[in-house]
Amino acid sequence: MINSTLKFISVLCFFLTSSVFAGYITTDLAEDTYITYKGYDWTWASSVNITNYEKSDFFTGELVSNTFEDASVHSGWMSFSAGSELDVIFQELTLSDFLDGDVAIQSFAYWNSFFEEVDTVFQVGHVDFNVLEFALRSGVKDDTGLFENNETFYVRASAPTDVPEPTTLFIFGAALLGLGIRKKMTK
Repeated sequence: MINSTLKFISVLCFFLTSSVFAGYITTDLAEDTYITYKGYDWTWASSVNITNYEKSDFFTGELVSNTFEDASVHSGWMSFSAGSELDVIFQELTLSDFLDGDVAIQSFAYWNSFFEEVDTVFQVGHVDFNVLEFALRSGVKDDTGLFENNETFYVRASAPTDVPEPTTLFIFGAALLGLGIRKKMTK
């Protein structure tokens, strides 16, 4: 009886684990998934800009179903609106700003349930690569579905870098000088 129960549990576990899929990365973004420009961190969040995307894959015919989360899923990240001050800064960025050699700097796995990499037109070395396509990006999430294939980027204010206190050396020197004068005065 125990032996058959163990077999049943093993088979049940096999079926349950086969239906498990990878989810969103819930930790804060790794440093190699965003760039810093003009005091802001910019990340390439998705190759679509609508929350629920369902289409048949052109090549395989397979149904692609993706859920694209809002920027607020990760602390500090936000979207920006077209024409805003952040959008003006964003328009200064080019595809080369989001490339580390031939690899695109992106964070799709942090917000998407299906998409994990940039489209082939943005992959250096791919036959479809076209640097001019980046100029057609919209940049912002738009659930109207009119421009569902546009890229989406999120932004956050950069964390201030730790700058050493400029007076630390002066204070240390003054303390040494004070100790020296005190020693002289006690003699």
